[in-house]
Amino acid sequence: MGRLDGKYALVTGVGSGIGKGIALLFAREGARVAVADRDRAAAEQTLLEIERQGGSGMVCVGDVSQAGQVAQLLMEVERQFKSLHILVNNAGIVRRSLLQNLREEDWDAVMATNLKSAVLCTQKALRLLKRQPGGKIINIASVEAFRHTRKMSAYAASKGALASLSRSLALELAPHKIHVNYICPGLIRTEMTNRYLSRWVFRKYMEYATPLKRVGEPEDVAKVALFLASADSDFITGQGITVDGGLTLKLF
Repeated sequence: MGRLDGKYALVTGVGSGIGKGIALLFAREGARVAVADRDRAAAEQTLLEIERQGGSGMVCVGDVSQAGQVAQLLMEVERQFKSLHILVNNAGIVRRSLLQNLREEDWDAVMATNLKSAVLCTQKALRLLKRQPGGKIINIASVEAFRHTRKMSAYAASKGALASLSRSLALELAPHKIHVNYICPGLIRTEMTNRYLSRWVFRKYMEYATPLKRVGEPEDVAKVALFLASADSDFITGQGITVDGGLTLKLF
């Protein structure tokens, strides 16, 4: 018996990294998973890995920052699944720049992908989530929501807003017995961070600076997402969980 047996889940941004890790773990725990990404080949590869480990699901292709494409995506989920219990808003991008050099189109792209997509997916998924009590919405924020680094103003603003949105929605959706929580990953080994972790000095410094003495893996975040998606978190809503090996506890 898996912790998500009989559940239907939608995870966005599943082509690699955290989203893929969450989708794979949910499937191993018994959920049927709709894997959503704008890269069809990447989404199909994730579904193939789900099926190889004995799970099942479906591929959804679309840009989740576009309302029309989100509506089509959720229509397909409803057609195939008939129900939805779990929504994970994970899709995200980074545009590094000092604010004085930040282009308007980069700011808009980060806000659209990291924040607007969560709004659109939640709006369109609510009709399905409301059909049964105990729905779970999990938003993937970041430690950048409260601890900051240079050239990350757009990313930090989007993730801070996502955390705040999660808390507001937790109150708004509680009467419908829908739980809304968020996760704040720290430095996790993904395609987004590999360009930095491939530098030996940087990786060793981060391992040294992290109290648990290692870099995070997508599975570390996926396990927390599993807890928030399962019945184990049925009395938790509006909360954020930091997954960073203790890195943000340190001043220096």
